[in-house]
Amino acid sequence: MTIADDDPRPKKVQIADALRPEIAELPKGRKLASVRDLADRFGVTPVTAGSALQILIEEGLIESVPTRGYFVQTSTVGDDEGGSTNRAGRDEITAIHSEIRQLAARVAELEKRADHTSSL
Repeated sequence: MTIADDDPRPKKVQIADALRPEIAELPKGRKLASVRDLADRFGVTPVTAGSALQILIEEGLIESVPTRGYFVQTSTVGDDEGGSTNRAGRDEITAIHSEIRQLAARVAELEKRADHTSSL
């Protein structure tokens, strides 16, 4: 899988968006592919792949264990009492990401129109 060059989102965001639903299907504690493997999979540098993983860490979806790799988050706020609160937060984040993708696509479309109009 490669990243779309015509997508207005940064490559790291495209990768994080692609990984998010995959991670949601994995059991807690499951090890993810290495940064190098993800870089190869998406056709980007390891730095870009690592930046995508950092986004997912900041969202609380995965965790980094030094010298071992990246894992699906095992403990999250709300797991002990009403994990549904955490799920609701994740659902909200997913909805916001979707809206951002739609807005980014719309902005790209408007920019193309503006470029086309100015060239006439």
